[in-house]
Amino acid sequence: MPQSLIVSSLALSLAAPLFGTVALPDPTPSATSVVVPGEVTGDVVVEEVDLRVVPAAEADAAESQDVVDPATEPVVADAPVDGRVQTPPVDTSAVQTIGVTWPDETDAAGLAPKVRAMTDGTWTAWQDLEVSDVHPDAGGVDAQHALRAGTDSLWIGDAEAVQLSFVATTAGGPDDLRLTLVGSEVPADGVTVPSAYGGADVGTASLTTSSGTRSDRSGARVVNAAVLGQPAAVRAAAAAAPRVISRAEWGARPQQCALDLAAGGLVAAAVHHTAGSNSYASAAQAMQQIRNDQAYHMDARGWCDLGYNFIVDKWGNIYEGRAGSLTQPVIGVHAGGFNTGTVGVSMLGEYGATAPSAATQESVSRIIGYRLGAYGKNPAGTVPYRTLGGENSRFAAGTTVNLPVVFGHRDTAYTACPGNAGYAALPAIRSRAQKIAYSEPLVKALYADMLGRGVDPTGLATWTGLLLSGAPASTLGDNIARSREYASARVAAAYREILRREPDGPGLEDWTTRVMSGRVKIEDLRGWLVSSQEYYQRSGGNDRAFVAQLYRDILRRDAAQSEIDHWVREIARGGRGIVNAGIWRSLESANLRVHEAFDVYLDRRADPTGLATWGPYWQANGEDALRGMIIGSDEYLARSVRLF
Repeated sequence: MPQSLIVSSLALSLAAPLFGTVALPDPTPSATSVVVPGEVTGDVVVEEVDLRVVPAAEADAAESQDVVDPATEPVVADAPVDGRVQTPPVDTSAVQTIGVTWPDETDAAGLAPKVRAMTDGTWTAWQDLEVSDVHPDAGGVDAQHALRAGTDSLWIGDAEAVQLSFVATTAGGPDDLRLTLVGSEVPADGVTVPSAYGGADVGTASLTTSSGTRSDRSGARVVNAAVLGQPAAVRAAAAAAPRVISRAEWGARPQQCALDLAAGGLVAAAVHHTAGSNSYASAAQAMQQIRNDQAYHMDARGWCDLGYNFIVDKWGNIYEGRAGSLTQPVIGVHAGGFNTGTVGVSMLGEYGATAPSAATQESVSRIIGYRLGAYGKNPAGTVPYRTLGGENSRFAAGTTVNLPVVFGHRDTAYTACPGNAGYAALPAIRSRAQKIAYSEPLVKALYADMLGRGVDPTGLATWTGLLLSGAPASTLGDNIARSREYASARVAAAYREILRREPDGPGLEDWTTRVMSGRVKIEDLRGWLVSSQEYYQRSGGNDRAFVAQLYRDILRRDAAQSEIDHWVREIARGGRGIVNAGIWRSLESANLRVHEAFDVYLDRRADPTGLATWGPYWQANGEDALRGMIIGSDEYLARSVRLF
């Protein structure tokens, strides 16, 4: 983190402690296991049918209700109803997913497509068939391979037929309009695998790139110029990996072109919903839906792979989407102009009025915390992002946008995604992801910084669990500071620094007990020792020598003659204790104590602006409070991830 940002990040902690509690529903999933096909049988079939939307003047007065077979009959929207034209019912008994596409450069904004589906002879209400709000970033491999624009894919499940409706205009629909029909099988048999909360046995497909590490086609674009101030190094994952259903398990096809990587790593996460039906009844149906969406993205839209990096179903099962997303900063197609350096996580279903389940929120938080933690990003922070722009983007190319690190798709595009209820869940998701990303490395860092050793397995499990449950980071620091191990080490260090000797047994026990009980603050221990007769005698046994030694030991410099004269007069009036308190609690001493804390916890000295804030803070609140603020900062968290 640039030094200019340090004070602001620490200052923010005053108002918003790192591990502050945000209410989240009980994350226990409704199903403890999922059935995953051992082998997906049958190919995904994609059929693209010519679709014609006639001009208003050519529309027939009669509305046909005969079901047409799209394999043998044309699909024409020519029946006028209330200012729109609609198709006859289209047989969909062999498919589960539909979409409408058109040539990439065609303006289809006026179509406003709608759809309804018939199941067991009953029609649903008409609903919008959303024009896709997802586009590749300009210049990337997906943009180079993209074939067509279109609507989002829509899951219709077991519907027997659908009807499409479009705005009736004098021009009709554009040329080369197509209805895409996608069908696949749900395997009858499967194997049971652990739920999304089961552990770290994560399956993943390998990522194929033309150069071994990134796509040669991407060139300078994946230098990540779109993102400001990001280190290029990719760090090891910080949080424990959640259980992720691999591409092999859900039956993914291999990507059809080499995928771009963001050279600067991941800097943010975009949360989406697929906006389809929530009526899927099993994990097998969820996987079928994902397979169909992948086929629509690849075959109808022309992208290299499924656009999303991860998908989470309504039971909280996490699926690896785009190949390699579990281990590499793969650039997806999920938020046009903001794809590079962001991980796209989509909730399977529609979350406009229905809130994502507790299990879904937990899993979205877990995969975001896991992936962003690998790059030292704070899920509760913000990031300056220079957008690449693009169709449907809220911001022109080259605009720098200060985004939440975990943002909703609507924050960057003209879209309702991830739905009102989905968007309302983001604060809880951010808070939970933050705990997941940083809890374990934070525990390891504090043990190393305060105790000079690694954490034992029991301590790691205990404190990680408490942080995940909402305990503030300062609680861990305070508990270590009250431990016998820490207190006795600090007492011994103070004896060596001030009295130039090891503590005797009774002295060590007495001071250790006082520190552990809170009767003596750790920062005041040195102040107490310089008040002792032993220190006075060791300093020379007279007031002038005593003051001179205090300056050397506390302020680490020689005292000016005028300063010695001043404090000798004060001793005559109020005794030696006033000198100890005055020098030890001075702003000059406080600034040195701040430098000490920064050296221990941030591996650097405090900058002048930081001293102006934290010197007075130490004077007023002491070492424990200052430590709590430092370990709650983004800088300390990033350092924790870097080291552990």
